[in-house]
Amino acid sequence: MKKTKQEAVDLIPEENDEEQDTENLEKEQTASGKNRIGQYSKGISNHIKRRNKRYFYMVLFFMIIIAGYFLYKYKLKDIYIDYLISKIEFSVSRVRGTSPLTVTFSYDIPSPVFDEITIVYKEANGDILERKLLKGSHSVNTTYIYEGESFCYLKYKDKEIRKILLQSRKSGWSVSVREERKNIYKTFPISQALNDDGYVSLPFDSIPLDAQSNHIFVSYIFYKENLVNGDNFIFEAKVRNSAKEYAIPCGDIMMYISSDTGVHGFAMNENCYAYIKFVSGENEIKGDQYSLQQFDFNPSQWHVMKIKVIDKKTTFYVDGKAVLNMGYNNLLGFANELILRFKGCGAVDWVKISKPDGELVYEENFNEELH
Repeated sequence: MKKTKQEAVDLIPEENDEEQDTENLEKEQTASGKNRIGQYSKGISNHIKRRNKRYFYMVLFFMIIIAGYFLYKYKLKDIYIDYLISKIEFSVSRVRGTSPLTVTFSYDIPSPVFDEITIVYKEANGDILERKLLKGSHSVNTTYIYEGESFCYLKYKDKEIRKILLQSRKSGWSVSVREERKNIYKTFPISQALNDDGYVSLPFDSIPLDAQSNHIFVSYIFYKENLVNGDNFIFEAKVRNSAKEYAIPCGDIMMYISSDTGVHGFAMNENCYAYIKFVSGENEIKGDQYSLQQFDFNPSQWHVMKIKVIDKKTTFYVDGKAVLNMGYNNLLGFANELILRFKGCGAVDWVKISKPDGELVYEENFNEELH
């Protein structure tokens, strides 16, 4: 019995151990199940996060594409087009000549904007002709029929670019009227300016009413091909701009001689020193940049103004007195145009062109039949 009891006692802990093991196993299984559920839940969560991240990047990608499109369409495209337009080359063989004037325009246009470019010709009488340019060609010819100022420009859609001014001249003398503020330009035959006193002065009532203002300039122009060597000559004229000729303060008197590539000339007036200027080739001296108050000039009296050019050195004279000297580098070649311009109607008594040695090239006194 003692032995049996002892064996029974010894067996009790083993049963407790089995219960403990079962309990531990259940705990382990429960923990394992929880771990599997947690891992499963974590996997689902990571999958959702990855999917949401993909959606986010896809939305961000499309937003970037849309933003880039609108940025290009409304900003970068304009910048790119402006850049292409800035690369356009457009030039003309000559800007001045006897009417009818035939000229050649040369162009080089980037291909992305070529189809949107047209060339526009505007005649002196206001006629407008617009044409498409031919691919594979880099030049186009046209003829301006009417005397006066004409234009040519390229047009991109409705935008005007590369505008070139051309001047069709009548051989010999003519008169032009320009109203600066209203952009009015009109030409007249020189006969309309001749008077019995032996000089030319356009009557004020000949000027169109809409141009009769304090901003009119009247020019007396002589045009002749290869008139004189523009780098060796003497140009003289007797001029006046008085109340009788409806002078407009400051009574400017301007004298120019030009070729297709350059100009010599100077402008004098009464006490408006900022508007006095001297031009010779590529160089210019202007009253608003330098003090030219030493010049005492009364435009209402007759004066002989003179330009003398010898070997790229220019001297300007008033009544036989040298008032300024200047040089230049770029040759003018043959001069073909004389211009005497006035703020107001002005008057010209006579004009003379000669070579530096005094040999007469051209003379006009306006008191006889015009040469």
